[in-house]
Amino acid sequence: MSRWTFHRTLHFRIALLFLALLSAVFLTYSWWIEHSMNQGLWLPGEEEWYDNRREAEAESLAVHMTPLFGDNAATADALAAYGRAVSGFDAEVALIGPDGLVRFTTMPDSLSRVLVYVSPTLLDSMTAEDWDFESYPYPAAIDAYENRINDVVPIFAGGDSTAAPDAWLVSSFRPLNVSMEEIERDERTRNLRGAAAILLSSFLGGLVILTWVSRRIRALSLDLAAFRDGDFEHRARGRADDEIGALERSFNSMADRLTGVIGRLRQSEDYRRQLVANISHDLRTPMASLRGYVETLTLHGQDLDEAERQRHLHTITANLDNLEGLIERLFELTRLESGQAEYRCEPFSLEELAADVLGRIEPRAGAAGVDLDLDAEAGLPQVLADPLRIGQVLQNLADNAIKFNHPGGEVRVRLRRQQDGNGVEVEVGDTGIGIGNEDLPHVFERFYTVDKSRSGNTGSGLGLAIAHQIVTGHGGELTVESRVGGGTTFRFRLPAAADE
Repeated sequence: MSRWTFHRTLHFRIALLFLALLSAVFLTYSWWIEHSMNQGLWLPGEEEWYDNRREAEAESLAVHMTPLFGDNAATADALAAYGRAVSGFDAEVALIGPDGLVRFTTMPDSLSRVLVYVSPTLLDSMTAEDWDFESYPYPAAIDAYENRINDVVPIFAGGDSTAAPDAWLVSSFRPLNVSMEEIERDERTRNLRGAAAILLSSFLGGLVILTWVSRRIRALSLDLAAFRDGDFEHRARGRADDEIGALERSFNSMADRLTGVIGRLRQSEDYRRQLVANISHDLRTPMASLRGYVETLTLHGQDLDEAERQRHLHTITANLDNLEGLIERLFELTRLESGQAEYRCEPFSLEELAADVLGRIEPRAGAAGVDLDLDAEAGLPQVLADPLRIGQVLQNLADNAIKFNHPGGEVRVRLRRQQDGNGVEVEVGDTGIGIGNEDLPHVFERFYTVDKSRSGNTGSGLGLAIAHQIVTGHGGELTVESRVGGGTTFRFRLPAAADE
């Protein structure tokens, strides 16, 4: 049990519950046996006398009879008076001499029938404190008088307790009037009843345990059925620490993952529909333009002068280039998203790469009236990344910054060492039109474009998606901050090369 401590396992709880049920049955059965055995055994007040007063009264009677030991009549009267006090209990008290014969008894008729002689040695042994009066000195005769003795008090008429007793004051039970066959039969009956009680309790205990376990399993089955029937928000309780609780939590975890997969599938389906619509729209525009110019050249080419034909051919070429670039970027993004794109990471100077990218787009920035600025911190470490891919990211971000900027605006690329010294932070910002809050969460989605009415520019909506995938492929995150009319800033981080 590597995941649970043993006292929290279902095995332990079932065993503990079963043990508790058996213990309850055993205690109940023991109480019933004792109650049934004692039922009718005691006369009214006899049990209280036997447990609390018998020994004290026997010792008090012995003290009272010691000075009367030479007077037989007084001794007999004292014993008879005590016999009347306990006559309702069928208890018998006898005075036995040193010869082992009875001198006086509170029940002369009963004693004369069952008692002839009691061994003085046995009586002397019974006066010891460690004598067990529940033992049977004569097992062969269960109803023998010696077996019914429950107390022996020695009497020393001379007052010398070190000498041999002059007599013994002996208390005993009434005759049992039961045979060994009856005792054995009662014992067999109790054993059979005990076995029946154990079997019944085992059956009931197993039924209770199985009901408890099956109830929890049935509840989990209902949870599974609810999820199967489409209630994807339904979860099991999973609060217990045992195996069923772990199974419920595993179901919840599985349900969470399945719900996420279902959500992504639904989102993917919506995305697929949107993708098809966007591709159809973006491809339809250049295709329609191409069709129009080709038809014009086909039908009226002989009527056009050379300058018009060249203009039409130039427009056709531009649309073909646009279509080819769109398809290429779409395939590029597909490879990046599917994980099939390869990254050839190597150490290089990010400052040199950024300067090269800005040099390539400088003519476009000049035509748009936008200034380019590279601000690199001194002593930057080399970064470990794919220079071609990172150059593609910088160019996509800078192209967007130029496209959505104002004449006289600025595009700035800032390179700063991370505070922990483990990499370089890249920031590409502009002073352009900015992005609205409603568009910011979607700028990295393919084919998503901001409100064109605010910029007058158009695009495929793939550049930022490609940049985001490349940065993610390098283990980083491309973030964006923007304010309408206040420009836009993109940031990401690259790790420093190991030798730095």
